[in-house]
Amino acid sequence: MKLKSLTVACLALIISACSTDDSSDSPTTSGNGGGTQQTTTTGDYFPLAANNEWNYNVVNKDNATGNETDSTDNLKVESQSGENYTLSVNNGAAANGTMSGLLTSGELTTTDTQLTATGEFGSPIDGIPLSIPFVDAKFYDTTANLNATLYTNSDVITQTIQNIPFTINYSLKSTQLDNLDSYTHNGVTYTNVTSAKLTLNLKVQATVTVLGFDQTVDILSPQDVVVVTSYYADGVGLVNAESETGYTLTGTATALLVQAGIDIPTSISITNTQVIDTYTVN
Repeated sequence: MKLKSLTVACLALIISACSTDDSSDSPTTSGNGGGTQQTTTTGDYFPLAANNEWNYNVVNKDNATGNETDSTDNLKVESQSGENYTLSVNNGAAANGTMSGLLTSGELTTTDTQLTATGEFGSPIDGIPLSIPFVDAKFYDTTANLNATLYTNSDVITQTIQNIPFTINYSLKSTQLDNLDSYTHNGVTYTNVTSAKLTLNLKVQATVTVLGFDQTVDILSPQDVVVVTSYYADGVGLVNAESETGYTLTGTATALLVQAGIDIPTSISITNTQVIDTYTVN
């Protein structure tokens, strides 16, 4: 079901406002607290050195239509400053994989148990330009318990667009998943693998005037808009990442958007996968 364009212009403009307010709750990180205890492992799960590069096959699937778009990503170590590294993707062109976009959005630091990143969370879906900052976010921590929260960053932002006040609540969280002795994907088996998950949750409200009275209307009820699950192999780096991106607008929002003449989908569901093809690490 489609609607017409306006500035509630739905998530696209609304959510892009997330990056316009500098006042945010302090991000939090945690070690191995919470979750279920698992065996601690060590390894070079994301080798960062000059001239290292990774090539990925990327598939973007619209789950509503079944349509798939195939592409590739080339990640390279671009620069080093002390213990911090930056990556580039596709020689400066846009990233096709969700994790490629995250890994190239800022600086990375690794140890034999952790990958720490500072950058921003951008949506891989055209028309919904998220920009959620993260600072010293742990993308994985092999010393952490299974399902332990590694990093959280939440904020409430108010933004007025074409005289309509919006309130956007977001929460970005990373979670440690399994440390695996071996992991097989697409017929290739990797040893000493760790996995983790990134989750972006959003809630969007608008304040509208009805018969002279202000009313707060839910545009997007709290829901996980992006969930990315990634696997990192010792001596290789990121070998597989799957991102589920989607949202469903509330019934009230749908009616209001129709009345306002807004032309956007009332729901989307996109699966973005990137799988390692070839790599060079030193």
